Amino acid sequence: MNLIILFVIAFIQNMVFTWVSRSRNSGNVNKHMIASICSNLIWFICNFFILFPEILKTVQEGSILDRVLVLIIYTIATSLGSVVMMKVNLGHWYIPFLTENGKDKVGER
Repeated sequence: MNLIILFVIAFIQNMVFTWVSRSRNSGNVNKHMIASICSNLIWFICNFFILFPEILKTVQEGSILDRVLVLIIYTIATSLGSVVMMKVNLGHWYIPFLTENGKDKVGER
């Protein structure tokens, strides 16, 4: 498996997962609906068409080093994806519609 592709897919998957998680706790139901659709769609596409088949192939055919490398890359990418999206949500890096403000902020009603 191309480790760069694994990194990018895992990164994006967890960015969207963090977005839906934070939007769930905001006061904006419409924003949560969009985040939820995106999260479930990206999860399904990533896992069933890209990640699961490739990871299974690596586990079955790859060396121990290949397996460990996939584990490390996936863990780093998913962790960074969550952290980056949280920074965006909190406004450290502004991206329209994703940065929380007003009633969209977690804990605001």
